[in-house]
Amino acid sequence: MGQEWLWDYRILSIIAVFIISLLIVFLFRSKKKRYDVRKITMKDIDRMTGYEFENYLYVMLASIGFEHTSITKSSRDFGADLIFTNLDGEKVVVQAKRLSNKLGLDSVQEIYAAKAYYEADIALVMTNTDHVSLPCKRLASATGVKIISRDQLQKFVYEGKKGRIDEVQEIMNQADEYVAYCADESIERIEHRRGMIEAGDYYMKL
Repeated sequence: MGQEWLWDYRILSIIAVFIISLLIVFLFRSKKKRYDVRKITMKDIDRMTGYEFENYLYVMLASIGFEHTSITKSSRDFGADLIFTNLDGEKVVVQAKRLSNKLGLDSVQEIYAAKAYYEADIALVMTNTDHVSLPCKRLASATGVKIISRDQLQKFVYEGKKGRIDEVQEIMNQADEYVAYCADESIERIEHRRGMIEAGDYYMKL
């Protein structure tokens, strides 16, 4: 009887230890990691997901002191990830692009549309990449969209950690270099035959 009781006790002890171990692992994994933005470096930003980059920029902008800082709903952002009011009282819409490759034309198209949708004064793309395509730069120049690429983002991070709101706004006011553009280069001129309008496989006789 004594041996059976000892055997049962050992089994119950093993089960209890196993259950406690599972609970510890579950609690450890379910606990969310939290990051102090003052300790974030560009290397950390390069490892972020797009969603994490948006949250990082939100905390930085709000903590620096920009008013009305908010994050848009991911399912219906209409091209903007963040919205805030700058020191001049202007509404700014931001598209956050955490990339490992080149910034493309779609970023400018989307944030320019978001500027109209949210009735903003300034449209801004903030990205960690230093590769910005030429068409992207041309469209940004044509639409007045400001692009904060890697070098400027590094300055933003440095000044933001120190809470220097005037310096941060100055950085955001400086877009990437202006690139000359010519809209006519994107237009295809089709020569019409007499009495016929044609385009691709389609035609109409006049």
